[in-house]
Amino acid sequence: MASLAAARLLADRELPICGYAKPASPEFIEKEMALFREQATEIDIVITTALIPGRPAPKLWPAEMVALMKPGSVVVDLAAEQGGNCDLTVANEIIKSENDVTIVGYTDFPSRMAAQSSTLYSTNIRHMIDDLTPEKDGQIHINMDDDVIRGATVVNKGDITFPPPAPKLAAIGKQIAAEKPVELSPEEKKLAELAAQRAAGKRQIGLLVSGGLFMLFLGYFAPASFMQHFIVFVLSCFIGFQVIWNVSHSLHTPLMAITNAISGIIILGALLQIGSGNQIVMFLASLSVLIATINIVGGFMVTRRMLAMFQKS
Repeated sequence: MASLAAARLLADRELPICGYAKPASPEFIEKEMALFREQATEIDIVITTALIPGRPAPKLWPAEMVALMKPGSVVVDLAAEQGGNCDLTVANEIIKSENDVTIVGYTDFPSRMAAQSSTLYSTNIRHMIDDLTPEKDGQIHINMDDDVIRGATVVNKGDITFPPPAPKLAAIGKQIAAEKPVELSPEEKKLAELAAQRAAGKRQIGLLVSGGLFMLFLGYFAPASFMQHFIVFVLSCFIGFQVIWNVSHSLHTPLMAITNAISGIIILGALLQIGSGNQIVMFLASLSVLIATINIVGGFMVTRRMLAMFQKS
């Protein structure tokens, strides 16, 4: 907003390229400069346009103002043809000040704009010709069902077709209002809950049956010692899944931290192995005790910090 305000101040005082403004009084210029000096540190873009007929362009943005501007700021001097409103302006060049402020002093802005407008216009014409020659054979086909061609046609086969009707399709399609969900009665809600519970029960029964059959198949081939450990492992996974699934999402992190701490029970097995006569087993057991201790302490520390976040101060 500050940059636009500064540009407007410069433009409102003495405007465009041909010049029609009158010289201002010294008091006005002094107050104007004071205002510009206050805004110079805040604005990013300054556009100067002041011209006086038959005279050099007034200096409204001296070098001290440029020095106050932020690095990367830009001064566009549209009065560069008559010397410029900025002290540092160089006609037909883009320069940078010592504090990295860009000063644009082009004197051919109108011709530069013409190039851009010509490019845009020619692009539209090219697409129009593409629509008029759908077969790409140079033969013009006026399709009055095409909204673009219909809107651009004034006379067709001796008939006046202007003004055109409203387009069949809006440029921006109307958004279809989302259907409001049907409000269920208490009885319907109860029935829906029962159906969901039954479906969940069926899924659990299916999983149990599938797991039981798999265990029977595995027990037929696996040794008894392996089956004991495997059954404990499967039951642990199942119980853990059921416990975690029914916990609020906001408490998953502290719950997992406690689970990690509990899993440090492995320290008991490591302590039993430390008394082994094998040096490698003793080293691995000692390392397991260290890691398990870190897991226990760290788990409870994380849990404490997480639970503290939910406590009111």
